Amino acid sequence: MRTIICASLLASLTILGGCATEGPSTNGDSVRAMIASQTVPPQPRIERGMDARAAVSAYRNYQGSYATPTAQGDGGAFGGK
Repeated sequence: MRTIICASLLASLTILGGCATEGPSTNGDSVRAMIASQTVPPQPRIERGMDARAAVSAYRNYQGSYATPTAQGDGGAFGGK
């Protein structure tokens, strides 16, 4: 009985050794950094914006792509002959 207890204690300590970290704990810094990278800033960045003329042109091009779609080539992915 004593051998089983010692063996289970040794196995438990070995398994829990994998949970130990080397160095200081970060206390969730990586999670906060990930959330911050995915959040939209409250004020838009002016240096990344586009001018109104380019935005209207891009929108018209987008809308026109549905009215007159371009023909797609015969793809070989699904057994095209």
